[in-house]
Amino acid sequence: MRHYPLSIFILAIGAFAIGMTEFVLMGILPDVARDLGVSISKTGHFVSVYALGVAIGGPIMTLLTLKIPRKHLIVLLILFSIIGNLGSALSPGYGVLIFFRIIASLAHGTYLGVCPLFASKLVSKERAGRAASLVFAGLLSSNVLGVPLGTFVSQQFSWRYSFAVIVGLGIISLLGILFFVPADREQSTFDIKKEVLACVKPQILLAIFITFFGFGGMYLAFTYITPILTGLSNFNANSVSWILLIFGVGTTLGSIVGGRLSDWKLMPWLIINLTLLAAVMMLLGFASPYKLLVIPLLFIWGLIAYALLPTIQSRLVTEASDAPNLASTLTNTAFNLSVSFSSFLGGIIIDGFSLSFIFFIGTFLSIIGLIFALISHGIERRGRAVESG
Repeated sequence: MRHYPLSIFILAIGAFAIGMTEFVLMGILPDVARDLGVSISKTGHFVSVYALGVAIGGPIMTLLTLKIPRKHLIVLLILFSIIGNLGSALSPGYGVLIFFRIIASLAHGTYLGVCPLFASKLVSKERAGRAASLVFAGLLSSNVLGVPLGTFVSQQFSWRYSFAVIVGLGIISLLGILFFVPADREQSTFDIKKEVLACVKPQILLAIFITFFGFGGMYLAFTYITPILTGLSNFNANSVSWILLIFGVGTTLGSIVGGRLSDWKLMPWLIINLTLLAAVMMLLGFASPYKLLVIPLLFIWGLIAYALLPTIQSRLVTEASDAPNLASTLTNTAFNLSVSFSSFLGGIIIDGFSLSFIFFIGTFLSIIGLIFALISHGIERRGRAVESG
């Protein structure tokens, strides 16, 4: 680690805070619902609106800010995050919290598109990839440590203090960026028409559909993981934070495994990954009443679900090589569209049917993602056959 400047780790702290902003609500939904006097399903809207803000705001913010020096842009994005989380912590009701979730979401997609590229320029060329991965490690560790931490703080004090923790991390990151991250006045040159056209290729659209349904199936259930663990599996509320820690360890290992296997054979592995994800979610649907089965299955679920992330990212970046600026946010856009849709759909399922249906409908969504992956792979194989013939 001595080969990497302090500035990269500061950027990773910012990524941790931004990742925690999105995911912390999944551990504290019952606390927020109880305090604001709204239903669990309506509280899921706080997840939906943030994800939708990332999905729509990320590409727009990226295109609008390409002329801004990178350091200035990163400072601006962290300020959006701090203001959004501070407002969330102080929100008196449903509407105000929705508003500040949107403010916070505007930082997410562009920060995670800009900072890995920026970090890669702060080191020698042979270490560029690893420098970028350190920033992503900050995001991934927000699932491992951030969500359990936020859940624990909420249970011990209040859900508002969970957002206060994120504000504190944001301020630390902001000060570090101001004093330790070097200025970079390099301006990007781009052709907006070329960027957009490169991102509407059939294979790009298929990759977005794969992400939308693949992750949608997973987040349909994970958005409501706390009421699932306490309501279906009958865990004590105080146990949720350490159970989420087990899930988070699985997601971190999954991102490492997924990266290595996508380097092996990207599309075959993607198909295997989605098949395994659907199978594990089906098992969780049947096993959710049994505590001894739920814990190991949650670990496996996290591992398999997040193995999908680097695989999809590799696919999108490869297929959108003509649009490097916009492509850097496409993964986040597709990912967060799926989170927004699935958390909203999950609320409808809970209100209209039962919490016990969540894993089974999530399995169905993941199978749709698998079908799109098979279509994409088939088109790719036919294209290669034509070229070789």
